[in-house]
Amino acid sequence: MGSCRVVQWATGITGMMALRALIEADKIDLVGVRVYDPAKVGVDAGTMVGMAPTGVLATDSKDEILALKPDVVLYMGGVERHPETSIADIVDLLAAGADVISTGSSFTDARSIIPQWADQLEAACKAGGSTFLGVGIHPGFWGEAIAPILSRLSFHCGQITVRESLDYSSYASQAMIFEVMGYGRPIDYKTAAPAGSAKINPFIGTASIIAKSMGLTVNSIEQFREKAVTEKELNVAAGIIPAGTVGAQKVGVRAHCGDIGIVVEHVTWLDPDVNVEWSSHHGYEIEFEGEPSFRCQLTMGINGEDHAEMACLGTAMHAVHAIPVVRAAAPGLIDLADVPAFTGTTAAKR
Repeated sequence: MGSCRVVQWATGITGMMALRALIEADKIDLVGVRVYDPAKVGVDAGTMVGMAPTGVLATDSKDEILALKPDVVLYMGGVERHPETSIADIVDLLAAGADVISTGSSFTDARSIIPQWADQLEAACKAGGSTFLGVGIHPGFWGEAIAPILSRLSFHCGQITVRESLDYSSYASQAMIFEVMGYGRPIDYKTAAPAGSAKINPFIGTASIIAKSMGLTVNSIEQFREKAVTEKELNVAAGIIPAGTVGAQKVGVRAHCGDIGIVVEHVTWLDPDVNVEWSSHHGYEIEFEGEPSFRCQLTMGINGEDHAEMACLGTAMHAVHAIPVVRAAAPGLIDLADVPAFTGTTAAKR
């Protein structure tokens, strides 16, 4: 495979990390950067991430991006906050012939999460001869890629639990913390988060992909959300969390697959004093209850780095490393159960 023409769409926390990796990667020709911040329009991609200039200037125009005719677009726009706009963008990109890899949690398995979106994506893929894949870390990697591999060790299993447990006090995104996740709000506040919506729940996709990889049928799915309030005011990276508002939460789903249950959880907190004992590990866990019973744990950032920041970097790199797999795939809407195992294509050269 020759050089691949790639566009980085959005330059938030994860998008900036992906942009740096694209500039450094072999066999990647960065041809465009889509930004939302007016201050970034016209800024060189390299300058934006503290590297040497690349000659690629950022734009806020979708038409300019489409005119570049990229092979692949890494789409990291505000899927959680603006799902309708995001789906429209992705459909246009796919229909124009660009493969799209998205880190939006709602796109890991569009068929099980929002069927009408899947229909639009599949139609766009057919029109453009393109491929769409949703990735991430949780959702988008930990459960979908690792749990099926761990099942090789199991004799009998009654329940598989996939869990992410993270301290979000250093996560600086106000939109994600306050608007999407509902932190700093009264405990009865109705969040706009996909994980709390009856219509959009990304963890349904995780459970469905695990079941698909293991040859299981999902008979029914239950959603849950539990919250805990902080008794003191918290000053976190995203802003002030008033006393008496949400300071920790657990959201997720339980999928019933005959004799096996699949539980997918997302546990977060803004202060250790608010961290209800919902998990035993800061990071990622997969537990198999059965014969044998076992737990597998993953920690992002083992040398003093910020865990949330390292998780964002892991998400960015998963998308970058998926580029060759998506380019080699047949046109259509695919998920992690459909693709062969792939490795970190840039890790070995470090």
